[in-house]
Amino acid sequence: MKKIVTLHVLLLCLIAVTTAQENAMKLYGIRSGIIEYSYAGDKVGKGILWFSDYGLKSAMYTEVITNGEQTKGWVVTTGDTQYMWDPSRPDEGMKAQNPMVAWMKEAAKGNLDAFYETTYSQIGFTKGPNENFLGRNCMTMKGEMGKLLFWNGIMMYMDMKMGAFNSHQEVTSLKTDLPVDAKYFVIPKNIKFTEMPVF
Repeated sequence: MKKIVTLHVLLLCLIAVTTAQENAMKLYGIRSGIIEYSYAGDKVGKGILWFSDYGLKSAMYTEVITNGEQTKGWVVTTGDTQYMWDPSRPDEGMKAQNPMVAWMKEAAKGNLDAFYETTYSQIGFTKGPNENFLGRNCMTMKGEMGKLLFWNGIMMYMDMKMGAFNSHQEVTSLKTDLPVDAKYFVIPKNIKFTEMPVF
């Protein structure tokens, strides 16, 4: 059960920290930053994201409780490859090529807002008036399933309900354009990474 829950958490992080394949491509409209998140709903806990090179390098660490079971996990992205592992299992992890790279490039043509608008419109969301969140002017997407706020490609707020599944995520702290220690992007050499199939 713990492996299933850990995989579920890591897959959610996979989407959250999707990175770009080329230097011309930018995941975020900001060079670097440190973002703290809180989670509620089916998954309760916190996370922190470090990124540099406009998201070409990123590291996400989460501590969450799902169905009463706590899990911790790292997702480190370099280029178009992501490495995922649970620190309680220091000898095993997963490695994946990011399938969203080409999708994002084609859908957005370099425009981050256009990417998210195109992506979420396919599941019934529509673009609404911009809203202020943590002092940032955010693009809003709303639908029957919930509400999303984006700023410079960063998901600032998410509240979604799909059947019995309820998920809430929001940024609690955002620091941008500051030096980020390269240690967060180092892949542990002691972990054996298993290739994960492309979705």
